[in-house]
Formats: sequence, structure tokens, C-alpha cells
Amino acid sequence: MKIVRGDDRDMPDRDMRDEEITAALRELYATPADDSYWTTLERRIMQAVGVERPREWWSHFPGWVRLGVSAAAAAALVAALASWHTRDSQQRMAADRLIGPASEMPLLTESDRGERNKEREATLRYLITHD
Repeated sequence: MKIVRGDDRDMPDRDMRDEEITAALRELYATPADDSYWTTLERRIMQAVGVERPREWWSHFPGWVRLGVSAAAAAALVAALASWHTRDSQQRMAADRLIGPASEMPLLTESDRGERNKEREATLRYLITHD
């Protein structure tokens, strides 16, 4: 069996059983018996807390930036689609009001061709003079 040096502990270079691994981990992660460790840890924590300066409310959520930007983009897309759909519907309704539905328009025959030109001129005058 070969001994490998690491973390100031001698560790055998072989397969260990679960009980051996558990015992080694318990020894490695055992709470320190010396009270100076806890005092030093408390001092370091309190120094870090004392150094912490007040931050703006949004600085506590740096991980949410991507989510927020994605939600804003989705909301803008939905608003743009709704606006486009509304404008398209309004244009169709205005055209229907001005021209009227296709079923209400009379069918003209060849004999009405002269009168048809007069109607076109009247429609053109109406469209030019009214905004």
C-alpha cells in the first residue's frame, strides 16, 4: 500500500470501506475543540457585517436581471401584437364603413357604364375633399 501526502494527513492509496470513509470525514469535519477558533470566526463575521454598506433595493437581486429583461421583452412583444391587431381591425372597420360591405354594392350592367363613371368621379371627389 502506497501512502499519498495531502492536507497534512496520510491517506492510503487504496479502496476504503464506507466505515473508514465515514470515520475519516467525521475526523476531518469535526468541530474544533479550541474556543479561540469560534472567537476568531465570530470576529471575522462581525467585521464583514460591519463593512457591509447599505445598498439599493435592486442590488439584492442581481440574478433576476435576465428574468426581468426576458419578461419585459415578452410584455413588449404582446403589447406590439395587440396594438397591431387593434390597428388592423380599426382599418378594416373604417374601410367597411366608408365603402360598405361587398354584398351591399349593386351589380352594374353594360348599359350602366356611363352612370358608373359618374359614380367613380363622385367617389374620387369625396375621397380627395375629405381627410
